[in-house]
Amino acid sequence: MNRLKVWANEIALGWLGHEDGDYFFQYDSEWLQSDLKFVISPQFNLRPEPFKGAAVQTFFANLLPEGAVLDEIMQALQMRKGSIFEMIRSLGAELPGILSITPDAPIQFEHQAYKPLSLDQLSLRILERNFKKPLLLSNSHGRLSLAGAQDKLCVRYDERRGLFYDTLNQSPSTHIAKPDARSKRYQPSAINEYLCMKLAHEMKLPVPPVWFINSPQSVYLVRRFDRLVNEQHIVCLHQFDACQLLGVGPNYKYQRIGSLVSLPHIVKALRELHLNGKDLFNFQRWVMFNYLIGNSEAHAKNISVFISTSGFALTPFYDLLCLQVHGNNQLALNIGNEYNFDSIGAHSWEKFCDDCGFGLKPTFANFRKMAQDLPKAWHSLSNKAIKQLPLREEEIALIHSMTDVFQKNCSAAISMTRQLSPE
Repeated sequence: MNRLKVWANEIALGWLGHEDGDYFFQYDSEWLQSDLKFVISPQFNLRPEPFKGAAVQTFFANLLPEGAVLDEIMQALQMRKGSIFEMIRSLGAELPGILSITPDAPIQFEHQAYKPLSLDQLSLRILERNFKKPLLLSNSHGRLSLAGAQDKLCVRYDERRGLFYDTLNQSPSTHIAKPDARSKRYQPSAINEYLCMKLAHEMKLPVPPVWFINSPQSVYLVRRFDRLVNEQHIVCLHQFDACQLLGVGPNYKYQRIGSLVSLPHIVKALRELHLNGKDLFNFQRWVMFNYLIGNSEAHAKNISVFISTSGFALTPFYDLLCLQVHGNNQLALNIGNEYNFDSIGAHSWEKFCDDCGFGLKPTFANFRKMAQDLPKAWHSLSNKAIKQLPLREEEIALIHSMTDVFQKNCSAAISMTRQLSPE
């Protein structure tokens, strides 16, 4: 039997194991008796007996990178046919949320420590991606994992002084840095995500603070909402995404692949967690906002839930980009029965409301108001960015193209909501 120790911050939570070709997860007996205890996911209720099978493998697979990024990491680690267990063993020192996973042996947690990371060093790491050196492995002082298909780097960032630091050993990071996507089709992406997140903030959606850094490569930087800095000591918060909530692997995050995830499925699961009305309202506005900005990549792993001793709550939103500007017109999650931006009409939103249990008239009123307010907020935000940020010509051109996408989608939204919101 092979097993690894699972930690919640510096408290032993349980074990992840692999025996006779099967995965298992088991809570630590002291965790079950602790006043701080909570489930790692609704599928794994608090009990002393181990959980076995595909559900365990699926949950932990969702903590790992995906696609080409994962392939490059496996190659760099010389793990051509590495199992999820082996990858977790290699990358589990810092995972999304509160979890960290180490060898099943006595461990002494050290004082949290960090090493300065200059902009020149950051720039070199970004350039080395061209030589198949993943950013997640560029910090030789620690091993960590982030979910998703984009190459990114976890860092400690001093927001007041604008300084970067590498994490040492198991010290947690506070921010995620994402340079432009390596795929030319989706470049430039850093300014795209930065401005979409800023726009979400202007539209009163809950999002974490973000920065646009010139290293001199463009870098999008976001504060981790699953980290709290308490008197210079970083505390991790537990979260899980909608794929983990629904018990499906990361390969099924798009509705068109197997139809295992959908907006109604997610809403039903969120309601079963007894989220408050504000969280459900914000989820609804997240769907609206993603339509208006042309975010065709708003999939099931882009919705997450906090969990603690006090219950469940929706996390701030993240990974907001305009992908329609690059010709990607298929939605990751259908609105009604439609998956193509050009096919969405009033009937789509009517079915969305019917399937998810949302009131039609207030939904149309809120959608219409967002569509009316968004172009004004974007005009102010984008003009300020062009004047104040060190942007390249292609970044400015992208901003103008995003303006066209936003205007088209907002005009369509105003038109399709006119029947229930006459002016």
